[in-house]
Amino acid sequence: MYYYRRKTSPIKWLIIALIIAAIGGLGYWYYVNYFSKIDFSRPPVAIENINQPLEELDNTIFANLMASDGDVQVSINSQAYEKVLPGMILHQQDKIKTADSSSAILKLENGIIIRLGANTEILLQSMIDKKIVIEQYQGRTYHNLPSLEKYQVKYQNIFATAMGTRFEFITNSTNNFAAILDFENKVKVEVMQGENILLAASLDANEKALVDLKAAKKDILKIDNFDPKILVKEAWYKWNFDQDSGQAGKLTAEEPDFSITTDSLELAAEKKENGIYLSWSVYNLEDFKNYKIVRSEKNSELKYPDDELIKSSALKDFNSYLDNKVETGKKYYYRICVLKQNDKVICGNVSNVEIAKEEKDMTAPTAPLLSARITVSGVNLNWIANTEEDFAEYRVLKSLTNPIPTVPSIGYLAIKNKGQESYLDKDVNITSAGNVYYRVCSLDASGNSACSNVVTIVNGQVK
Repeated sequence: MYYYRRKTSPIKWLIIALIIAAIGGLGYWYYVNYFSKIDFSRPPVAIENINQPLEELDNTIFANLMASDGDVQVSINSQAYEKVLPGMILHQQDKIKTADSSSAILKLENGIIIRLGANTEILLQSMIDKKIVIEQYQGRTYHNLPSLEKYQVKYQNIFATAMGTRFEFITNSTNNFAAILDFENKVKVEVMQGENILLAASLDANEKALVDLKAAKKDILKIDNFDPKILVKEAWYKWNFDQDSGQAGKLTAEEPDFSITTDSLELAAEKKENGIYLSWSVYNLEDFKNYKIVRSEKNSELKYPDDELIKSSALKDFNSYLDNKVETGKKYYYRICVLKQNDKVICGNVSNVEIAKEEKDMTAPTAPLLSARITVSGVNLNWIANTEEDFAEYRVLKSLTNPIPTVPSIGYLAIKNKGQESYLDKDVNITSAGNVYYRVCSLDASGNSACSNVVTIVNGQVK
């Protein structure tokens, strides 16, 4: 039996080949446009971002570590902090922090510059282009925004929102305090309470907002002016201003532990009746932490913390103090210092006061002129009053054996005050036998004394 074998049409094989090629091309397109663009070194979007629109995720930008000085560390993908490497790229939810005497510069993909001072930590909370949010945990940051894109820095419930400006954001986690300084255009400052705005203000150039979260509501947010010409004397501001103007250079992170200023903390010391009164000009920079008043009896170049601390205050407006723990005959040196937020110390001039030892009053008061009259009722003593300003008291003396009684060898009969220039001794009268000797002594506040003439009674008669 024979079977007829049909020949396969070449068109069929051509169609099969075209289908295979199409599947391969689709696979290649999918790889190029999807898998090749995934950064597998980074974890998937966090749970809280699952509902974030895909177009926003596509618009996230990165930050480039342009420069670092000192001890700078980063946390990538919520991992432990590790030392930075030159040119590192940071993405949304990454963190960066600086240690003491350290600094860093980040440049965002859209041109925004963030500079971190010493002891600063921030989180790149949102890196969606035109919706940048930086969360600052501590320290100070400087932000240069060349473009008109919404940009926000937050600390707890404090938000600073700006576009196309330059501003500084300072936080003090110990005192729950923040300061925002606006150097150009406008910055909006808001203090939130839950989902609602508790307080808000719009800063103009050369204005600053001081936010104290521990204060009563009326004192939480305060607006004040500042002078950039004064700020530029501080290394941090000079560095930022130089960077803004294109001048390269490092922040002088090697700020000395101790420095002297003539722009503030000018001290005057004055002797008062109840101590030494100190007054000074307040510290005028934003890195203030505490006033430290130091005193020394020997060191004319005293400073904090080397010498005796007599007063500490965290109130920036604090500008006077009375030192009432002083002694006569001593010389005291004083100095007002400020402990800054980076724990560096800056001090003003030294002022001294010498408390002269008062010479003891050796001048005796005038001796009273004593007279006496004796009756059956007793001996009535009278004398002329003393007029000295430092007069203290009269002492009436009586002796049966000593014809010249004196103070203090003879016990006194009575003590009289000014205006009481008489005394009646009822134990002696005209019937008494024997001799009795009377005398009155005047004493002053220094213990000097002068005694009157002696009145003698012999057998009941004044002699």
